[in-house]
Amino acid sequence: MLKREELTSEQSDRLVAEARKAGYHFFLSSEEREASLQEALGRYQPGEEAWIFAYGSLMWNPAIEYAEQQLCKVEGWRRSFCFWMPMGRGTPELPGLMLALESGGQCEGVAYRLAPHQVRSELGILWNREMLAGIYQPSWVSTRLRDGRTVNAVTFVVDAAHCQYCGDLPMERAAHHIAFAEGRRGACRDYLANTAAHTRALDIHDPYIEELVQQVAILRGDYVVPKVRLNGESVGEA
Repeated sequence: MLKREELTSEQSDRLVAEARKAGYHFFLSSEEREASLQEALGRYQPGEEAWIFAYGSLMWNPAIEYAEQQLCKVEGWRRSFCFWMPMGRGTPELPGLMLALESGGQCEGVAYRLAPHQVRSELGILWNREMLAGIYQPSWVSTRLRDGRTVNAVTFVVDAAHCQYCGDLPMERAAHHIAFAEGRRGACRDYLANTAAHTRALDIHDPYIEELVQQVAILRGDYVVPKVRLNGESVGEA
């Protein structure tokens, strides 16, 4: 699991330097990440609260401080394993796949509310986590909370022009990479399994995720979805 202390600018810069040394020159410097954050904050009024929409590992490993958590839904966007991960949960020879939002459909997830005093610090941590490779386009999306409120939340949409983008992969090929790709942060299949376990625990049904879980299980043969813990109850392990 990612920890808050791993998401400083200094730690992120070390990862960027390592990636650039390996030939991935598109990774963003701290100055570029800060410029991206400032652009996103152009939609934010200082002194107000802010919301974050989480649809992948942010649901089960947020590593940020927040004032409130709500289940929610966004229209017009869907979860998609649509970009290559040659580091972390894959290798250049067998890259993993990671989640982003792609246009179309709908997506249920978790919304985190940041109090005004948390906005700058927690979004800074979030940018150090999500914007290393510049694969995402930070976007503000209309988000319907399960308690009936509608808020604008910042989230991460895939940049289809990025060199790592691989949208519209056949399900079988996507499942193969998820089933067998592994890197220093672990197996890609564990990322899928944790996402699936937590969406179920949150009473979120995503047929796309469930189909991938089934396909990966078939390819692996002996693969079992790992246990995680949610709100003190055992449903799996992050």
